[in-house]
Amino acid sequence: MAGIEKGEQAFRTITEAAELLDVPAHVLRFWEGKFPQLRPLKRAGGRRHYRPEDMALLRGIRALLQEDGYQLKGVQKVLKDQGVGFVRARGAGAQPDILPPVKADPEVLALGAAARGPVYPLSPVTSGETQSPAATAPVTPASDEASQARLQAALEKLERAEAILSAVAAFQRRAS
Repeated sequence: MAGIEKGEQAFRTITEAAELLDVPAHVLRFWEGKFPQLRPLKRAGGRRHYRPEDMALLRGIRALLQEDGYQLKGVQKVLKDQGVGFVRARGAGAQPDILPPVKADPEVLALGAAARGPVYPLSPVTSGETQSPAATAPVTPASDEASQARLQAALEKLERAEAILSAVAAFQRRAS
């Protein structure tokens, strides 16, 4: 940024904020429409000035979108469920344990599958290995009743886990 370097507590223009966050200014204006929690001061002529807390929130939104892989609706849900302080903390580099991962981790997926039954390798069978009958079965959508029941049970477990995480987040917000 050319010119005088500002302190951490200084207000930033939209151009300065865009440069610091490495996003175009029009993206910041777009985010203001999508995230009502983001409310920069508007001065004469409609010029935006971002306060330090606005910058922290912008950093958190950017981290969730660009680093953690969330989509806009996901960030809106995090803001609603976890709160602005949580997103600001994420912008400061904190990675709280209650932030649900977005990207699928193959090891976690394998462990989950192991809990439900045998896990078959994704790589092709090499010579000398025998292929299990399940690995040769055609992949079809889960349409039988047993598959539907397993899917319903998994959905209920996920909903219970989400409720627990929301309760923990609410408790942490009240505690801080």
